[in-house]
Amino acid sequence: MKKNIKKLTPLLLTATLALSAFSVSPAQAAKKKKAAFDPNGKYHATLGIQTCTNLWLTHMGYYEKSQNSYYNTENADKLMYKDKETNKDTAATGTLTNTEIAGNGTYTVKLEGLDSMNETDISQLHIATDIPLNDKVKFTDVKASINGKEILSFDEGVPENEEPYLQGGMVILLLNHWRAELVKEVAAKGLPESVESGWKLLQGTGDESVEITFTVSGFDHDNPDAVAADETPDSDNQASSAEADNSSGNSAVPVLPIAAAVIILIVIGGVIIVRRK
Repeated sequence: MKKNIKKLTPLLLTATLALSAFSVSPAQAAKKKKAAFDPNGKYHATLGIQTCTNLWLTHMGYYEKSQNSYYNTENADKLMYKDKETNKDTAATGTLTNTEIAGNGTYTVKLEGLDSMNETDISQLHIATDIPLNDKVKFTDVKASINGKEILSFDEGVPENEEPYLQGGMVILLLNHWRAELVKEVAAKGLPESVESGWKLLQGTGDESVEITFTVSGFDHDNPDAVAADETPDSDNQASSAEADNSSGNSAVPVLPIAAAVIILIVIGGVIIVRRK
């Protein structure tokens, strides 16, 4: 009996190690789930903009702190600039309206009541989101308007492709002085750069507005609050959503490896019993 126990002990330890290798802690599972795109999840988008005349009013909006010094602070939804007299970061006058992306549909992000303080030139304009990078979500029919006038549109959104600016989620570019291919594409649409670092598009006076509308697809359902009245939710998408909901209760811990480890223990125990007999 003692010999059998001695032989069994290392086998039990091996089986335990195998079991622990395949298991996933709740914290690890949550982290992995957070990093993956959830086609039934809710995400957010904001308007990113930078002027370049003199003050460089800035709101990048990236959902990642290291790439946006104002993100996750009391200034996250403000345009900031460096006051040359005080050398302090200062908020400009203007109200940013973000949006929640909760399914396929058309959304709007905007900046209203902007006092551009003689800033007339724009070097960057984009949509920043916290949607994890993936190949499923598409941005189409992207349109930008300034002071009520449409200035630019894209049938398919132009994705940001430089890694440092994608750590917080997908970004869709409309204007960016430092992306040569985009500058050429925008010029081909009839909007060539008109100043050294970008485009002269603002009036430079108070009460200006910038707005971007865009359509999102790739989720498993439509957002009824973001679908036009003459459109109806897709029944196939609804069915896919229901199937996803039914499977949402599955454990994050793999079942097959655990079952295999348990079977190993049972077989070892059976061998010992047979040998004793």
